[in-house]
Amino acid sequence: MSEQIRLAIMTGAGGVGKTTLAANLGYEVARKGYQVAIFDLDPQGSLNVACRLSKTPAPKATTAWIYSGFFDGTYTLTPVWEKHVKKLEIYPGGSALFKVMPNLVQAGGSRLLQEALTEHPLPHDLIIFDCPATLEQIPKTALAAATHLLVPLVPDPKAIDGTRVLLDWYMSSVSELNLSPPPPFLGFVINNLEDGAEHQRLAKEIRPRYEARGYRVFSAIKHYTAFTNAWSEGIPLRVHRSTHPALAPLEEIAKAVIQEIQGGTSGSKKSARR
Repeated sequence: MSEQIRLAIMTGAGGVGKTTLAANLGYEVARKGYQVAIFDLDPQGSLNVACRLSKTPAPKATTAWIYSGFFDGTYTLTPVWEKHVKKLEIYPGGSALFKVMPNLVQAGGSRLLQEALTEHPLPHDLIIFDCPATLEQIPKTALAAATHLLVPLVPDPKAIDGTRVLLDWYMSSVSELNLSPPPPFLGFVINNLEDGAEHQRLAKEIRPRYEARGYRVFSAIKHYTAFTNAWSEGIPLRVHRSTHPALAPLEEIAKAVIQEIQGGTSGSKKSARR
């Protein structure tokens, strides 16, 4: 029996390839026949650029509408990459999210996304929350609404420290929101791995460190200019180059997501370990 997976992609630092991962993972799952929606919760609206949507959508047509206090169940979902896939939709983000921040710090603000999806459910197999690279109120709403978390991690000191902060934030937020059970980590992704000696050294250290704590660490995704080129063309990596080596680790993550949709538990055994 299938179940809806709500996957929050979170980081504790910027520049780790979060939106690129969200878009390409969404595409990989959709091409397997599953219905996918990506909610862009980032005020920068980077996903709009990746999918060649309007850079400045009307506030009511963005995810800010959910947090506005006037949400009526209208999700402005836009099909993307229809020439290549049939079941992938984007709910745009953008600067309108800045204007609803005051609503999120009020009582119940952290539950607005969860309540929207409960009161106005969507039929999708997978909903991806592309969170901003901060640990403030919007990621907290995603944490409350998510069934699983995925964390891209670049092997550099800034990103590693950001992930440590993210895990501390996760523990305190789970307690504050009284999430029982808390959404488990689907896994960590060593992302944008470069060939330099320091990146390689840190990447080798990261995997056993996280695996020793019971977390899954997916195969590393190297830094490739093909991601930038695909982004520039407004298409997913697989369409840009169908045999690109980065597709294998993306498929590995997509397989884990699909397993969860199908009721599997392999990626969810650890939820609150540090």
